[in-house]
Amino acid sequence: MTTSSNSQITTLDAELLEEVLAALEVSPAPPGPGFLQALFTRFNARVPFENATKLVRDAEVADPALKPRLPGVFWADHLALGTGGTCFARVAAFESLLSALGFPCRTVLGRVRQDFDHSALLVDTPSGTVIADVGFPLSILLPAREGVFEAALHDLRVEETARGWRIAYDGGVPEGARELEVFAAPVSREDLDARWRETFRPGSTFLSSLVMRIDRPERALSFARGELRVDDRHTRLTVPLAPPRARALSDAFGVDEEILTRALEIAGDAGGAATDPTLTAYLEVSAATADSAFQAIATPGGYRRLLEGLGRIASEEETPEGFRLAVSAGDGGAAGGLDETVRVDREDRSVAVVREGAGARAAFTLRALARGGQTWLVREAAVASADALLRNDSLRGRLAGTFAADLLGWARLL
Repeated sequence: MTTSSNSQITTLDAELLEEVLAALEVSPAPPGPGFLQALFTRFNARVPFENATKLVRDAEVADPALKPRLPGVFWADHLALGTGGTCFARVAAFESLLSALGFPCRTVLGRVRQDFDHSALLVDTPSGTVIADVGFPLSILLPAREGVFEAALHDLRVEETARGWRIAYDGGVPEGARELEVFAAPVSREDLDARWRETFRPGSTFLSSLVMRIDRPERALSFARGELRVDDRHTRLTVPLAPPRARALSDAFGVDEEILTRALEIAGDAGGAATDPTLTAYLEVSAATADSAFQAIATPGGYRRLLEGLGRIASEEETPEGFRLAVSAGDGGAAGGLDETVRVDREDRSVAVVREGAGARAAFTLRALARGGQTWLVREAAVASADALLRNDSLRGRLAGTFAADLLGWARLL
């Protein structure tokens, strides 16, 4: 199935504007900060970041000049098929919406992996210029000035550079790209179009495999490498999807199943190595390097300190892969206590734990992670009832709370 034929529409007429606002469930209003915030939030929550349309477009449109999905195509496809787009297409579509509503805005270029591989919007407001980056996408509007700005899933640190603004993530799930740059310089339509067309070169980032993302209140839902992921401020739930995946992805993101099927045919529907759903909790610490954090729990003595509060250590023995501890529930011996079998992996900075006791068995991994000069403590375990955890933020949060207890105990050792 093909998406709409290209159109030179770069602004929205009154009829299409009305349909777009209805789809976003936003009522028309005069340009202002509150209206801009509502448009930005609803766009990110309703319009997915996805490259299915890019994969299909590249395969079915031969002329390089016609490959970019201009706003007329973008919005028609969204209304009919629930699709969105990647960086340049999303920014162009959002600019067309803001311009039609009277917001003074302009598209600029930026950098994620290399110069000019990114675009974003600058919006002029009475209180100053605002960065509205629906292309990355960022989860909040950012004042174009230095500072740290709080968002639901992370904080964002803005630093001025010679070219514009460097934006880095503070906190949140430390996976994926953690910073980008937005350039302040004006860009001509010809240069912008040329940079957009370059994203269709063979082997480019979004022509190799299917990726999807949508930001909803307090969580982000994404898909990559065969896995569906739910991120909140401190955890990631990872659910491997068995192929064929188009129907499950259509249900999760609201995108037409036929488009997703075609995109997966083009990119391939291979999956990752994981087979079990996992929940991973993260805690950023400043008191230790990843190496020293790992060393704090990688020996029997250090791990004993981690177990303080669970009971008395009744016995300890070394094993070829690590060590084993028996934890008594009280002073009367190990009966009713826990057995902890710990496998140490120094290369991965991790310990894999099997905890047994009271007729129950739990397996989890503790890992020290270094990202962007920061240290993170990580606890990961396979989980049951993945479908329920995908739907129920409260249930996922309660389970994550039990994971956080181990991380807080570990942090106290540092």
